[in-house]
Amino acid sequence: MGCVAAGGGEGRHVEQGARTRNRATPDPFGRFCLNVSTHLRAPLGRFGPLGSRHNHDDVSTPRLLLFARPGFRASLRGIVAVAAFYATLAIASPNVHAPFDIQAGQLGQALVSTMPLVAALVAAYAVLRPWPAFLVILLLTPCWDAAQVSWLVAPVWEVGTVQVILQTVFVVALALGLLLGDAGALNMAASREPTRAASPQVSAAPAPAPARVRVGRFASHRIGWIATIAVLFLATLSTMRSPDIESSMTVLMHGIFEPVAMGILLLIMARSRRRLALVLIVLGLSVALGGAINMIQSIPAFGSLSVLQAKRLLFSRLTYFNVGLFGEMLAMAAPLILGAIAARRQLRLGRFAVSVLMIALVVSAAALFLTFSKSAYLATAGGIVTFMLLLATNWRRRASIMLVSVALSAFVIPWPALVLQVSPTLEGAYRTTMVKMVGASRYYSWDPAKLSGRGSLVERLLATEAAVRMAADHPILGIGLDQFKSEYVGGYKTSQAHLALDSAHTFWPEVAAELGIPALILVALIFASAMLALWRIYRAPPDETTRLLALTLLASLVAWLLVATAFAGDMYRPWRNMSSDFVMMAVLTAAAFALSRVMVGQRQLAAANSGAVEREPAAG
Repeated sequence: MGCVAAGGGEGRHVEQGARTRNRATPDPFGRFCLNVSTHLRAPLGRFGPLGSRHNHDDVSTPRLLLFARPGFRASLRGIVAVAAFYATLAIASPNVHAPFDIQAGQLGQALVSTMPLVAALVAAYAVLRPWPAFLVILLLTPCWDAAQVSWLVAPVWEVGTVQVILQTVFVVALALGLLLGDAGALNMAASREPTRAASPQVSAAPAPAPARVRVGRFASHRIGWIATIAVLFLATLSTMRSPDIESSMTVLMHGIFEPVAMGILLLIMARSRRRLALVLIVLGLSVALGGAINMIQSIPAFGSLSVLQAKRLLFSRLTYFNVGLFGEMLAMAAPLILGAIAARRQLRLGRFAVSVLMIALVVSAAALFLTFSKSAYLATAGGIVTFMLLLATNWRRRASIMLVSVALSAFVIPWPALVLQVSPTLEGAYRTTMVKMVGASRYYSWDPAKLSGRGSLVERLLATEAAVRMAADHPILGIGLDQFKSEYVGGYKTSQAHLALDSAHTFWPEVAAELGIPALILVALIFASAMLALWRIYRAPPDETTRLLALTLLASLVAWLLVATAFAGDMYRPWRNMSSDFVMMAVLTAAAFALSRVMVGQRQLAAANSGAVEREPAAG
């Protein structure tokens, strides 16, 4: 304290600004993320101007003073942005890879040739303007994936070769932009969105019940953050004990650390409901963009529906590598697009924006059909039904939605074939119609007695059972990331299994096998806390905008949990050069925690404003 009092005014202003922001940001984790650069710069301001009590011979003092000046920080940001541009261009240009086992069309070739330059520009932009660059990075995800940028750096400590992809570059650039930027500017979004209690026009009317988000020590979003930190710690320990550290480290970086980093960046920057809504819209449009690229690439090349059915695994090879991963993203994106359309009035979206969303919805539906993926169909249907049920305001509408959903499910799950067995004619007509729509392989994949059903159901069930045995044999830290195939082939594969699968094909046993049972419990806790926070907000929202945001995120997370359980997207594979599905999942989960934090902050700020109003007459 004495040092602050004796120093110049700059140090006091820095600390006062930090305390002001802390009052507006009640969450400790949020305060840490927001003010890390402020607290780093606070000691610099305490040196005061030259000629005060400091030693004039101390050459470090003017350097520290120079760094503390906003003008110098702006110049430093510019220098770092230029360095980011040239570094990204130098990394990306010579390390673009051709799509795996397909020939890229004209659009794909154009993306491959232009993306290194675009990525360099966006990396520089991320240093200068992190928030809009964050949105651009999410929007152009399928374009980055099409470039297949992968750079191997070796040797690194005892790990060996480390793989760098564009997602790595973007995370570093965004982090630098936040560290070199003004921490106070990050609160502008929150300060522009006053609470209902702070608005005199609204306070005169009866306000809805506030969201029942616990503000205490065990608030849902805080539990999620603590569990996330614990998962990172356990995943790191598991990687250090892996029999193949190099492979496990690659998956750890791109499948866990970088998605979590993108979620943390969202928590730092998206401090208002409007920003959160904008992130959800961008994610939905990004997946639709990927669907459009896939259709432009695949439909002219394959030519007919029958060929598309036969070569469905290649449908999304250009953008998301695996058609199942693309199905995951479509399932998560469907509620996001529907939610944006439903909230068009609350978000004040213009006709052009609504038209773009409608086009994105149609494109996503067409791309979803062309995946011919059972898990994608089921998860998308589950997400949409959840969205519609939460959107409905009475049980009569919800009952109607359920009846319609059961009827439409006949086009996804061939349950009518069992019911129609009493009438061979009707059963044959239904089977013929479904085979024309989705192909014989997809139709019979529901029957474990058929060849396609054995590969789609029996083999995956055997891999899941093996994952459970792996978790039982290695309960604490698992077998290590990306080690399932070697362990499966090495001793866990039974005589009934014919395929050497590289994953358990269901998320939960996969996590337990590769990271251990404690990590599985923590991951389940993360999703449970996110969904619980959203459910509390949905049950008692302060306004319709918040209600729509909560139910949209809730439906999207339901879709993710369904597709992860049915298919289990791989955290990362070194030959994919992309981790788009896990980045999207992490950003959505972080958005749930961010919305919970916004509600907590508004409740505390409203209580503070109410207390100030009550004290004013006494003060007078």
